[in-house]
Amino acid sequence: MIVFVARKRPIGRILVSENTLSLKECAFLIDLYDRYSDLSDRRDYSRRPLLHYYTIREVDNESASWVYGVSLRCKKKIETHFSTPELFVESLFVACLLPGDSHIAHADNERKKNGRWVPNHTPQRDYTGLLYLNDNFTGGQLVFRERHVVIIPKAGLLVGFPSNHEFAHRVPKVLSGKRYSLPVWFTVNPAKAMQV
Repeated sequence: MIVFVARKRPIGRILVSENTLSLKECAFLIDLYDRYSDLSDRRDYSRRPLLHYYTIREVDNESASWVYGVSLRCKKKIETHFSTPELFVESLFVACLLPGDSHIAHADNERKKNGRWVPNHTPQRDYTGLLYLNDNFTGGQLVFRERHVVIIPKAGLLVGFPSNHEFAHRVPKVLSGKRYSLPVWFTVNPAKAMQV
């Protein structure tokens, strides 16, 4: 079972979709990261390179188009699952966490200030998609503490959820191996869409 739900409560408004990508497609994205991540000047909380769509496009336009196509697959699944209006890709990148890396509890479009949730630097993000590219690592689960949900990453698995504080999530430390993923954010505002 790829999803562990504490207290056996339903997952609720979280999309969990296996086999969104094939193993071959996952391996292709991992290879892109390994080849081009050093070219990126963007970093995550652990100071690891984030391979942004625009960096890929600068060095390999054909691969960038394919990666964007993957984000559209995720978009369709999220639109269908959540019955949203049309969504637009706001941002995407390929990420890698190494042993010892983690992400603190956070929401993708809000932050806590003086004990209250307020818009953060990316308030345009309405939905989050996390596409996992491998599972040959330990640790690094996706934890929705308030919802009592822990998702164990699996290659090709898409997890989608609203980007607000009701879906605050964290990633505990990766214990061994490398954890690759493709985070994609979606907006209902076409003016905030990524330029492709």
